[in-house]
Amino acid sequence: MSAKTNSRQMTSLHHPTFDNLLRLHEVATERFPHDYLDVGLNAIGLFFHDPPKNAGYPQTPIHSVTFASIGVDGIHFSSVTDGKTVDPDAPVVLTIPMAFNDPNHIVGENLHDFLCLGCRIGYAELGNLHLDRTATLDRYANNPIDYYDNRSPGILTLLASEFALTPWTNVPQHFADLQSRFKQTLRTVERLPRQFGR
Repeated sequence: MSAKTNSRQMTSLHHPTFDNLLRLHEVATERFPHDYLDVGLNAIGLFFHDPPKNAGYPQTPIHSVTFASIGVDGIHFSSVTDGKTVDPDAPVVLTIPMAFNDPNHIVGENLHDFLCLGCRIGYAELGNLHLDRTATLDRYANNPIDYYDNRSPGILTLLASEFALTPWTNVPQHFADLQSRFKQTLRTVERLPRQFGR
């Protein structure tokens, strides 16, 4: 599915905050077009799911609603809530399905806090947390030297202006605090070992 088709098919996440994100996605799509790269907020690693629902991976917390993904490897963002509705005041969890030993990371106390985390470089690189947590957090703690896509600064400025976003002041510490406060509340489906010969 092309990015332009994806853009047209999005309607509403049934909450004003998410509706504003989708509206901003459309604005960014028109303002920062491209013939073959992802457009709108997709270009900074936010592919919204509409309607939002639990992604269904064994690693996805069962009491969460997935509202976006980074567009690769099933890596997704969810609202930790009752499992039925998206709540912008609920913690945001990043799930990396292929990181079997530690797939879930709290990346925001709420939606606004999550958006603040990526307002300098976008959200796709959060998918590297399982590969090198320290380097990934350092990347989010500093202003980027360059961007893969030269449209990113404009899209990020638009997002930050619309939602009054400011970067986290101490990324490693805030990240650690979020894990200690919320990670123990996550519930996932236990994967049972296969019983061969039965």
